[in-house]
Amino acid sequence: MRTTALFAILSTTLLAACVGTIDRRVDPDSPDAVGGAVLQSQDIRTMAKKMSDDIRAAGVLTSQADGQTVTFHITELKNESADVINRTIILNKLRTELFKALGNKIVVLDRSADGLDAVRKEREAKRAGAVTQNEGMKGGVLGSDYVLKGVIQDRVQQSGKLKSAYYLVTFELTDLETSRLMWTNDYETKFESEKSVITR
Repeated sequence: MRTTALFAILSTTLLAACVGTIDRRVDPDSPDAVGGAVLQSQDIRTMAKKMSDDIRAAGVLTSQADGQTVTFHITELKNESADVINRTIILNKLRTELFKALGNKIVVLDRSADGLDAVRKEREAKRAGAVTQNEGMKGGVLGSDYVLKGVIQDRVQQSGKLKSAYYLVTFELTDLETSRLMWTNDYETKFESEKSVITR
């Protein structure tokens, strides 16, 4: 009798848990229902589009003399904020937006550790004759005219159950011959979050 009652309680609990599960697709630009005073998908998408549009409008990457194509690479996004943030997703989204905006007017170089390692291994295999080489693609590893880098900073305040978080994400485009800062812009956002008194 007791076993039957216990089984019924467990079954009801599991059924309620299954019924309470909600899975749905949402717009990446919609406010995050999960909440929290942190950078959200909407911020990442808006930030990447804003920076890409502003770089394009500045004309730095498309103003090379004698019809030459500008080369540049994205190096890093330092996280000086208190939050654990996936920096790669921001840089990848920004790179994609720049490709969409500027197309074949620029050359974006992959200077990541993985990218450079893949180039080194492939070049060694071609030189050794282990794999074929396209004769029209011989040449040295391209150098960069500019480097794009950024930093994430925050200012967080907490008073009781109320939290305020201000984020400032700054990007800079630097001339790698002269070290001149050619372009800079930032994205800023602020959140307020109130912790429920029943949350533990």
